[in-house]
Amino acid sequence: MLRFQQKFIALLLFFFASSLSAQTDFAAERLLTIATTEEAIYKKIAEDPDFYNDVDLERRINELVQSYRGYLVDNPDDVNALILYGKLLRRVGEREQAFNAFLKADELDPEIAVVKQQIGTHLAEEGRGKAALPFYLQAADLAPEVGIYHFGLGQLLYQSRDDFISEGLFTRDALDREMVKAFREAALLEPDNFDFQMRLGEAYYDQASPDWKSALLHWKKMSENMTEGIDFEVITLHRARVLGKLGRAQEARELCKDVQHPKLQKSKQEVLSEIALH
Repeated sequence: MLRFQQKFIALLLFFFASSLSAQTDFAAERLLTIATTEEAIYKKIAEDPDFYNDVDLERRINELVQSYRGYLVDNPDDVNALILYGKLLRRVGEREQAFNAFLKADELDPEIAVVKQQIGTHLAEEGRGKAALPFYLQAADLAPEVGIYHFGLGQLLYQSRDDFISEGLFTRDALDREMVKAFREAALLEPDNFDFQMRLGEAYYDQASPDWKSALLHWKKMSENMTEGIDFEVITLHRARVLGKLGRAQEARELCKDVQHPKLQKSKQEVLSEIALH
């Protein structure tokens, strides 16, 4: 069964709010009806992932696809509809059609961050990191207050780093600086986003010369906002690993004693083995 992220619901609401502010006629009401239907499906899935069986969900999604297509036949230059349609197509695996929808949206309005992001994501997935980079940069420039665009840029710099360096786009030092900068900006913009905070900590390791001191400060700060649970123990393991790298083996071993979750025991042993080598 298809699973959709809850965050898409918020984006969806944003786009049909934009549609209504730009249009007040029948077309806007028609698009709102389609988008509301889509939002209701995602909301139901978020509440109960097994609410729809595979056949029923596929039928409903196909109906949505046809509704968007019909709307765009009558309103081919509606950028909001193209964005919503493109997002839906990506989620059902129609990546090329989605890409074409975003390309058209970009032609109609080249100042929309999410469109730049979607085009960049498609190019990156095709292994075309160099072509994707300008779109990720533009997305972050157009909406500097949105963490996900900085996060995406950081991921692209990390995943395509070998190509960027071999093609002379970056030196390794420059790429490392820009990568960490992107992840740091995402983490600053969304301090409660656990994934963003984790990725920043790991980014300090990903540099040619790992910045263990900055990593330790980051994990310590994260741990101060937590007291228990598997996430807290994951961070504890990171702290222990970094302490080991800094030659503080006894402190690292003491921290490892606090890691008790069964799922983390293999990782704990790996960290202890690594500490023993220093």
